[in-house]
Amino acid sequence: MAKIAYESPEGTTSKEIDADQITDSGKVQGVRIRLEDEGFIHLPYTRLYWIRMSEEEGRVDYSSA
Repeated sequence: MAKIAYESPEGTTSKEIDADQITDSGKVQGVRIRLEDEGFIHLPYTRLYWIRMSEEEGRVDYSSA
């Protein structure tokens, strides 16, 4: 699991999500987060406070790229 904190219209928000649901965003210079039953949010790096996850979860596998 990963915990992410970001600025939303309601103020600072944090959510716990599966780390596999965080990817680079094609819409903004930032990240795309898939939320269960809520679709996606695209967060620009300027609105992202932090993402915390284990070292293993944070590794990227480029072997299939």
